[in-house]
Amino acid sequence: MKLTDSFYGRQIDKALRSAPVISTEDFPKLVLFSDCHRGCGTWNDSFLNNKTIYEAALGYYYEHGFTYVELGDGDELWENRKFSDIEEIHTDIFRLLDRFRKAGRLFMLWGNHDRIKSRTGFKSSSLPPCSQALIIRFPASASGTDDTRYNLIHGHQVDILNNQLWKAARWLVRYIWKPLELAGIKDPTSAARNYSKSRVLEERMSSWAEANNTHIVAGHTHRPALSPATGKWSYSNTGSCVHPDTITCIEIHDGKITLIKWAECADSNQYIHVCRYIISGPRDL
Repeated sequence: MKLTDSFYGRQIDKALRSAPVISTEDFPKLVLFSDCHRGCGTWNDSFLNNKTIYEAALGYYYEHGFTYVELGDGDELWENRKFSDIEEIHTDIFRLLDRFRKAGRLFMLWGNHDRIKSRTGFKSSSLPPCSQALIIRFPASASGTDDTRYNLIHGHQVDILNNQLWKAARWLVRYIWKPLELAGIKDPTSAARNYSKSRVLEERMSSWAEANNTHIVAGHTHRPALSPATGKWSYSNTGSCVHPDTITCIEIHDGKITLIKWAECADSNQYIHVCRYIISGPRDL
């Protein structure tokens, strides 16, 4: 293993060291989202474009008994300073999340953009405490093995600028790239907007999964992906909720994993609906 791979591997190991472990015996139906980037309802609130789609998806998953897991960057707290402002603007969304919380079906991870959720003083009336990582354990009856685990992280752990140098990155986003977005200039340091950088980060996580003969699911790059059907290790990505007119997520239930897209669609009468599509899968866990 390369020295750089070893360094980034240690960052993933560190995140997982204190990660809560949940079992599909207790949570048989899981849906994984990431990178919602809920904002303050202003021109730079990327979440606004897909808010209706996201709201419809949450309603579906709640009614069908899914446990909601968010893999970080749920709220845009680099461009916006106060979580309370976001919570106030998107009261309807947080009300839906609170239903999952009260039902014991809500797990939240923090990413680089909402890292302040890791602070002990952070409080929300609708969200549970956030962790840096989460491990899903699959019993033998579901996975065919004694100890199959899916390791969930946000993904910034393999990105020095957004991990060790996150304060500098936040300053750049808040004071440089945020105003430049008005002129149509994209942030080249963002993994979500830089294809070459995304590929590097994905390769680092894939290498860790291969070296540890395990599975990893992340967000951060905004690039949805489902691991190949063959092999004992894998890398998957939930994508994001800020794609153009589309949100993506991963469903896990009945011993299967599936990459899903939600988008608006029109029926034969030209009525607009929110529709669920399978992008890839389902595949055996």
